[in-house]
Amino acid sequence: MKYTTVIAAITSTALAQSSCSSAPPAATPSPAPPAGPNYFTVISTRSASPVHFLTLTARGLKFYLGGGPPSSYCPPNIPAGSCPPGNSTVLAGGYGTLGMGTVVPGGQEVYVAPDGALSYTQAHSAAVPAGSYRAMFSREAPSGGNSFGYLNFETGFVACPAKAPETGYQVFGQVEGATFGPECLGFNALTCKSMSCLSTD
Repeated sequence: MKYTTVIAAITSTALAQSSCSSAPPAATPSPAPPAGPNYFTVISTRSASPVHFLTLTARGLKFYLGGGPPSSYCPPNIPAGSCPPGNSTVLAGGYGTLGMGTVVPGGQEVYVAPDGALSYTQAHSAAVPAGSYRAMFSREAPSGGNSFGYLNFETGFVACPAKAPETGYQVFGQVEGATFGPECLGFNALTCKSMSCLSTD
């Protein structure tokens, strides 16, 4: 699901506000990731909606659009500069599987839980609920002079108002068996290689 008219409308604004560099074009739907840490951040787009231009944040093992900063921790024994900034949620991969941009041994996997909730594993644990969706992510590199690419989930992303209004919109994958009310909104997930490419919250 792409909101192509939104992209055309926001490209000039995004370019003016962004200093992101373009990634190499993708040769196949699931290309091999480029060398290096390959970290990126995500913002949502859905024109004329409350989730337009909100930053994806990770809090309490779930993901949200808006509603405050992410929960993050940098151990004191990690060399200076090794941790991403604590005010950004940084992801890695997106070529089949997806992970958090962390320095935790073994990493932290991102997955879609059986109820559709976009989730990530606890640090130092590889436990993922049975029936979760783990290899349905893909990324599209920027094209046509745009600074933004896309993060995709095979069946699409949707955002629903969180139970606590101050926590923004919770993010879900549209999986079989999950139901979403009319207050939930499908959206595009734009990627940016900079850790602070566009701050809109």
